[in-house]
Amino acid sequence: MINKIGFRGYVSSSPIDGSVIPQSLQNLKIRDYAKSKNITFKLSITEYNFKKKYFALNSLKKQINTFEGIIFFSIYQLPINKKIRIIYLKFFLTKNKHLYFALEDIVLKKIKDIEDIEIIYFISENSKKNYKLKI
Repeated sequence: MINKIGFRGYVSSSPIDGSVIPQSLQNLKIRDYAKSKNITFKLSITEYNFKKKYFALNSLKKQINTFEGIIFFSIYQLPINKKIRIIYLKFFLTKNKHLYFALEDIVLKKIKDIEDIEIIYFISENSKKNYKLKI
């Protein structure tokens, strides 16, 4: 195994990119992903669907010394607001925590890796716009 302390999973009850995915399935994906990467997996923390979001993510900030990194089910669990999203990502990465995104098989280890996530968000946001073709 990569480490002794382990990685925390991060699942949510809110829709992920428009789809509701049961927490049990999110946990299965995270567990299988961790196993495939030879990562010690700790129990997941659950983000519940409240108006004021990211209680669980904030609690991980407070528990920063109790895990090696976070395995998110998907990048689409991150805050939609770009500035807030980057603040969270930079916080964990500057604390030398690796961030894994199981569904997309993406790993962030350094601040410069955030660009990979931002490119995906940019493409995703722009592909959802309702463009009308003029013929």
